[in-house]
Amino acid sequence: MAFDNSKIRKISEIIEKIADLLHDDGNKNEINILKSQLENITGKENIDVDNFRDFWEFTNVESLAERLLMPDAQKMNLSDERITEIIKKICLCDYSEAETDYWLEVLEKETGLCVNDYIYFPYTKGLEVTATEEEIARAVLLDRKI
Repeated sequence: MAFDNSKIRKISEIIEKIADLLHDDGNKNEINILKSQLENITGKENIDVDNFRDFWEFTNVESLAERLLMPDAQKMNLSDERITEIIKKICLCDYSEAETDYWLEVLEKETGLCVNDYIYFPYTKGLEVTATEEEIARAVLLDRKI
């Protein structure tokens, strides 16, 4: 997905300011003002800014900004073929980090499973470590709860 670079930069700056304030026991009022700015830019309400405290441990600020601009994940009643296609693209790293996170959330809502485990830790789901994308997708479809 393509995003407006100026929005990504602005959101990134706000995230970094919030992270700094959270580490320095910053002014809660200032954090709330920055949070409101984020909510205005993204159109999302109730953004959990505590997630920004140590974001660099698991992602970069641009990916976090992109994820904030993406829609909230929802159940979409995807076909088996579409689920398989999404899993393949995730396995092959065809999506950006933000898109991967989004699609993993969608797949969780679609299947009732933590699809992340099937893709990144297949051995925990009875698959070989070297399982193919097709084998992973087949296991997800067979195990789904919804």
